Amino acid sequence: MLFALAVLLIQPQIAPQISLSAKEIAMIEPLSEETSGFTSPAHMSLPLPVSESENLVQPASPTDTAAVPNASEAAPVTAPVSIAFLKPVKPGTISVDELRAEQRRKERVWMGLGVAAHSAATFDAWSTRRAISTYGAQELNPILRPFAGNASLYAAIQVGPALMDYVGKRMMYSRKNFVRRLWWIPQSASFASSLFCGAHNVVVR
Repeated sequence: MLFALAVLLIQPQIAPQISLSAKEIAMIEPLSEETSGFTSPAHMSLPLPVSESENLVQPASPTDTAAVPNASEAAPVTAPVSIAFLKPVKPGTISVDELRAEQRRKERVWMGLGVAAHSAATFDAWSTRRAISTYGAQELNPILRPFAGNASLYAAIQVGPALMDYVGKRMMYSRKNFVRRLWWIPQSASFASSLFCGAHNVVVR
């Protein structure tokens, strides 16, 4: 037993091994380098070339970020519209000047039809008087027969066209749309009938 104690006392002491972490080693290395005055190549900083310094990534400004569209937001898609299927639409409102111009145009047509109808009636009266006085013809219209023997026929025959003028004027200002469109029919009918009767009286022998 004494021999074993002697061996333990004589045995040389082994230096304890110290285990350090990587963080502790990193804190110790700069201190050792500063004291020794030596800088490792890994810690040396070299000047960058001009081309590389210009290519450094710069932080984006707020205006740049606002100009870039968000990828998550889908851009609106507009479908092409075929022009062939579109029809021109007339304006829903008509100005007062347009209404007045249209009314003046109707008034001029009304006066022209009136002049034509009364002229045709005068031609009918002349041809009737000529046929009666020259060829001994007789007036077949019972309304105009009392006036056929003298010149009063010229005045009596104008009653029909004057009546048609009045009817056409009333139809022109009617509240019904289809009546306003047909206001020219009475005067046209009076003109056509007088012209036909006058032409018939001319060929009577």
